[in-house]
Amino acid sequence: MFTLLCGGIFHSLKGDPSWNWLFLQNEHVAWEGCVYWDLIQPAFMFMVGAAMPFAFARRAALGHSWSRQFGHAAIRAAGLCAVGILLDHFGSQKIEIGFIRVLQQISIGYLLAFFAVGRSLPTQAMAAAAILIGYHALWTHNPWNGPGSPWAQGNENIGSALDRWLLGRNYSGFYVGMNAIPSTATILFGVMAGQRIQQGPDPRKTCRDLAIAGVAGIALGWGLSSWAPLIKRIWTPSFAVYAGGWTTLMLLAFYWVIDVKGCRRWSFPLVVVGMNSIAAYVMGNAFGGWFRSLSGAWIGWLQGPLGPAGFPVLQHALFALGAWGALYWLHSRKIFLRL
Repeated sequence: MFTLLCGGIFHSLKGDPSWNWLFLQNEHVAWEGCVYWDLIQPAFMFMVGAAMPFAFARRAALGHSWSRQFGHAAIRAAGLCAVGILLDHFGSQKIEIGFIRVLQQISIGYLLAFFAVGRSLPTQAMAAAAILIGYHALWTHNPWNGPGSPWAQGNENIGSALDRWLLGRNYSGFYVGMNAIPSTATILFGVMAGQRIQQGPDPRKTCRDLAIAGVAGIALGWGLSSWAPLIKRIWTPSFAVYAGGWTTLMLLAFYWVIDVKGCRRWSFPLVVVGMNSIAAYVMGNAFGGWFRSLSGAWIGWLQGPLGPAGFPVLQHALFALGAWGALYWLHSRKIFLRL
């Protein structure tokens, strides 16, 4: 989420002879491959899964029945989907319902993953594997594939066919709404990691298991890319496993530093953002353009001294600082936007 607020800074570095490499790491690849920015959405979904065992264990301790917990999950999923659809229409002139934004994807996967929370790790692993194997079979064996590979860039595939049937159109960039199915496996990977941390009596063994799982996920995902390439836009099984490996290692790094080693003070700026993640997401998606338009009237005189690259970097940096300040104001008053 912190990267999302600062993402405009990196995007402004496009074409810079010294920093274009950083721009490339913060821009989705056109089709095959994976860079840092392609891991942002998997990280969102993985974090949701990692939090679920703790959240529902607390509800169970409060005496909430399974049906009441399911009702909470359903309401929260509907709320996430509604916020995502609302953000899709900022600046739009007509209503077009879509399901490729991360909030809509999370809402679908969150509700499906609910049924695996509290199950054994082997059961959760088999559920994730079944989803990915089934998705692979569905994608490769259907009448909507074009003459090329089922993974070829374009709209000749079952995902695009479903979008045309459901919505009457295809998404730009060759994204498909069907990727909510394999991204559910990403949430399940998070559930497994969170449950391992929750139930692990020895933090060091937990770190070992997370390290093994993370490295194995990266290696397996890379190996599977020979059969199904790494493609985030359609969330191929290889991408789901590969991204799951990286996000597991991210969780491991924070868990080891903060929980095991007890080094917490440095993380406060991230806590401010993370505890109001919905507010941060809305700010980053709805107000960034508005802020740049407004700030141009006040600091436009700096365009000359800073140059065509430096001025946008300053604008984006000021927006990130202002957004963090607003989140800190909410945090200091214990105001948290939840669904």
